[in-house]
Amino acid sequence: MSEAAAAGGDWRKSIAQSYRSGQVRSIAEELATFEPGASADSKKMLAMKFEDSIFKAASSMDDYRKIIDKKINKLKKHYAKKGGVDEENKDLIREKELLFQKAIRDEYSAKLIYIAKHADRAVQVTRMTSGEQKAKVLKDHCDSLKKRALQLGVQIEGEAPLPRLNHGMAFLTQLKASLDTIVDTVRSHVVKVEDANLFLEEQLDSADKKLLNSKNSNILRKALQDAADADNSTQQLTTDQMKLLTDLMNVPTPIPRRNQNADQVRAALSRIEKMRASTQAILTYCGLTAEEKTSFPGSLKKCSAILKENLLALGKDHSYLFEDVEEKDEDGNPIIKLEDSWNKHLQYVDETVVQSAAAVEDDDITAEDEPANKRQKTDEDTSTPPAETNRMVISARVLLTPGRKPISKLIPELKKKSAVLIKNGTVSSIRMEFGTAFEMTIYFKPLLVTIRALNKEATATTAPIRDITALSGGIQWPSLHQGLNAGEITDNNTSHVSVLGVTGTRATLAPIIAKQLEYASAQATHVLRKCFAATVNGKTSSSESDFGIEIAETSALIKFMKIVRSTYHNGKWVDVED
Repeated sequence: MSEAAAAGGDWRKSIAQSYRSGQVRSIAEELATFEPGASADSKKMLAMKFEDSIFKAASSMDDYRKIIDKKINKLKKHYAKKGGVDEENKDLIREKELLFQKAIRDEYSAKLIYIAKHADRAVQVTRMTSGEQKAKVLKDHCDSLKKRALQLGVQIEGEAPLPRLNHGMAFLTQLKASLDTIVDTVRSHVVKVEDANLFLEEQLDSADKKLLNSKNSNILRKALQDAADADNSTQQLTTDQMKLLTDLMNVPTPIPRRNQNADQVRAALSRIEKMRASTQAILTYCGLTAEEKTSFPGSLKKCSAILKENLLALGKDHSYLFEDVEEKDEDGNPIIKLEDSWNKHLQYVDETVVQSAAAVEDDDITAEDEPANKRQKTDEDTSTPPAETNRMVISARVLLTPGRKPISKLIPELKKKSAVLIKNGTVSSIRMEFGTAFEMTIYFKPLLVTIRALNKEATATTAPIRDITALSGGIQWPSLHQGLNAGEITDNNTSHVSVLGVTGTRATLAPIIAKQLEYASAQATHVLRKCFAATVNGKTSSSESDFGIEIAETSALIKFMKIVRSTYHNGKWVDVED
């Protein structure tokens, strides 16, 4: 036997029978579409012979899949041409057209109905996130697909059905080609907005199919092996390891007995172990060859489902476990940690929405009962152009701008929130500290928030490390992880830090933590700007005095500080009184 034949034999042995059975079913379904009245079951024997001949002749898995696709496409072209030219019996031609139309409808009706149902919301969200132009393109595509759905006889909610039309084969062929090109792309945009979980599942399915290509698998496998070698990792990228991890993923979670804390802990640990096995299984699966992957179909989606299921269960059923082990100070209050800065998300709540909802429910107040000046203000608000009602705010207009003193109302409020006003020349900022973990600095021109690691327990034995970037004008900008210089000093004078339950050298952990702090800073900046945007939206600058603007912006700043303290102190913050 030649070396090529031996190699060919190797790849055939590694293909799972379930994968070949799936190919046979696919081929049978395709063959059934070429003959009116035929079903996939009636073509199964022919499909098995068809697949087996290709399997024996192919030189590799990629060649096997390529030959199948090539022959199926050739048959499609042959039958399409024959049906359009050679058939003389009009009744048979009409029957084939109806069957073809039904096949198109069966293939696309569910997708078209989903697009039509959620198109309006997808367009609205796209307009908010990506602009008017992209929203218009999406709307045009959705409207076009609604029309095509009605032409196929698909029933769309809220749309009047079209009269039954006799579409010719040429029209149906062109219609199918158009749907093949655009439906999946448009539906993907709509699903991304409407159902993030479904979008993730479909993307994982798509990635799984791409990984069955030998070239893609080999590239990814080599990258993972190189990374493992560089990190001296013992991770095994083998089918045996994948089987072991799959078994661990599917281990039943023990059902805890009522009021038995030990059982609750065991159940939580079991879920954490399943999550660990799932993440390692994803890595192992990606490192298998294309042939080996066929023994573990749909692994990416299965691992994702297990991770989601156990994360939700941990968050729902075991939240009290985290409270029990949470570190507390001598007064019984939770100790703020550095990871709280990015794990606890700041959320902006629009109070006008709540007030509007309450006003709608209040049936006692009518338009006639309202004062004239209030009705006049309402009329002015509704006439504001759209551009004015959703204005982007990136800078304070008056509050603490260069050369302006703070108003008397601000200083007492800063003391209540344990915040400090800092002046550096003509530039003013506000600093808030959160235990010994991190500090937040608020700037006003532009509106910007930075969160940095804070070290208030540094001793003489601590390595004096500070990362500072010099900016133009002699200004120095410390790095976000500047406070990570505390910790044990080893014999080789290397500083170690502990965060996220991990202890390592500062040089290793600092860049990772800096990225997390950068994310937390961006999130806080977004909330700050939303607070200040409420002072601008629906108003014109020419109608406001500087003092009025300053009062409104002070209220926005106080609201932001209240959100910050409430979030990082678990809603237990109490204002400091003189």
